Amino acid sequence: MIPVAIVGGGPVGLVSSILLSMNNIEHVVFEQYPDTSIHPKALGINQRTVEIFQHLGIEEELVKHRAPSDSVSHTAWYTGFGKGDIEIVKREAWGAGERSQEYQRNSPAQYSILPQIRLEPILKRRALTLSPKAVRYNTKVLSVREEGDSVVLLIRTKDGAEEVRAQYVLGADGGRGFAQNIGIDWEGKQDIVEMMTVHFKAELEGLHPDKNVFLSWLINPTMRGSLGTGYCYHIGPYYPKREAKSEWVFAFPRLPEDPGTFENEDTIKRIQRSLSIPDLDIDILSISSWTVNAIVAQQYRSKGGKVFLVGDAAHRFPPWGALGMNTGVQDAYNLIWKLVFALRSSDSIRFDGLLNTYEVERQPIARRVASNSLSNMLNHGNVMDTAVGISPDANVEHNLEAVRAFSDPDHPQYKTKRDAVKKAAEELDLEFNAPGIEVGWFYPSADINHEGDKTRHDGQLLDDGEYDITNYHPSTMPGHNLPHAWLKGGNKEMSTRHLIRLDSFVLLANSSQWLPLQSELVHVEVIDGKEGWSDRDGTWGSLCSVESTGAVLVRPDGIVAWRAREWTHEVIELFPTVLNNVLKISPP
Repeated sequence: MIPVAIVGGGPVGLVSSILLSMNNIEHVVFEQYPDTSIHPKALGINQRTVEIFQHLGIEEELVKHRAPSDSVSHTAWYTGFGKGDIEIVKREAWGAGERSQEYQRNSPAQYSILPQIRLEPILKRRALTLSPKAVRYNTKVLSVREEGDSVVLLIRTKDGAEEVRAQYVLGADGGRGFAQNIGIDWEGKQDIVEMMTVHFKAELEGLHPDKNVFLSWLINPTMRGSLGTGYCYHIGPYYPKREAKSEWVFAFPRLPEDPGTFENEDTIKRIQRSLSIPDLDIDILSISSWTVNAIVAQQYRSKGGKVFLVGDAAHRFPPWGALGMNTGVQDAYNLIWKLVFALRSSDSIRFDGLLNTYEVERQPIARRVASNSLSNMLNHGNVMDTAVGISPDANVEHNLEAVRAFSDPDHPQYKTKRDAVKKAAEELDLEFNAPGIEVGWFYPSADINHEGDKTRHDGQLLDDGEYDITNYHPSTMPGHNLPHAWLKGGNKEMSTRHLIRLDSFVLLANSSQWLPLQSELVHVEVIDGKEGWSDRDGTWGSLCSVESTGAVLVRPDGIVAWRAREWTHEVIELFPTVLNNVLKISPP
């Protein structure tokens, strides 16, 4: 019997495989397609996810292949790229410019842009390096059923069908129906709008108005504004260098008057018209149709307790905000260490309560992201089009006049429209500069002593109880991500985030008095400025919220599990009980 079977070999499945291999857990990944994705798909990789990639050992490859920073520092709105078209507004995004220092304070990792078609091969190489036979392509899982203490998977390959038995199964099929197949329904809004995504090659870089703009939103007044136009972005390849004729993605919503099927010729004409470049030479690489959903699985764990949903199998979001793949990778990071603890135990049932915390912790995150991403999508067209005065229901002349009023300094509505556009761009911080939701998410259920009630989780919740999406408030409160602080030891500098261990807890202790707690389950790192690490610039001292003899206990997924204000004999005696509480283990 295989300890873990993973259904789906996309980013979340491959990350799960790497994490299991790094913990020496035997497993297999079943992927129905012959290789990694052929569509660009996800591309924004936020700081928390890059930190995970640092732990997985793929950051060097990520940095080599990702988009150069100066080419992804802004997003902008245009009426088109042709002669006579104008830029409506440009703004900084993803931690560039004015907020760059803030992003650097938040994490030792950099927000990165790399399309999934180039990320997946990196993950695949790492997964196969660690476990050469773990990933099985061209293998479709036909059914999954729980039988007692195991799961039976019926799989089909070119050689026929066979049954495989596993102790646990991870559904990571990208939302292709795994949840429904095991009897789990969705909640939320489905089939909101049908979108088309076109992956193409063109010599577009030289025609683009601004080399610093990554994501271009098109509001063509002759095509009903944002609704009828779309958006585009470049996807390289960037390594070893970006060619003149490089790859791009153009996405647009399907309209009632569109052809039933977009053939290459129809698609090329649509792109040329949207960009206002009628003679642009375009090579179509792929065309895909998809529907926007904002849905979350009602359960993340099956009734029998042996099957878990991760990634898009557990939630599907509108891509506005780039949180889909990130949330999925972070799902895996939360779940795998808990599975590892259960699998290493001679009595895995003891960790059943710990495994239940996966849904308790991750499902509320998905609900928040679904709501925020849907708001981003709805606000995007509404906010900017309304500011300019373009309406999908108005005639072309009305929309052209709105653009003239916006661009003519002598027009009586010029200042009003300019001010409205500036305000609209600022409102879109919720999508383009949102470290609160990217790195500031936390698990209220892990706040074992209810400390967050007194301080609104150190400010991460606003006065009205809503989440502060645009700002990250570092905290060592249980349930929060361990804050980033630079430490120095000898000639080496390291972030507190780099001290996280995949196979055990880490106790960050401000005094060597905690060293006797060192064990197979708990690794002690001393930050005392003496024999241990030094607090390089005082950041740890200002963020740790414990005294000079205190300590902070961190889970294998980087979440603070517990903290002690100071060292005492009583605290040391109670520490085994603390660990049992964190692991949801009842004393024997």
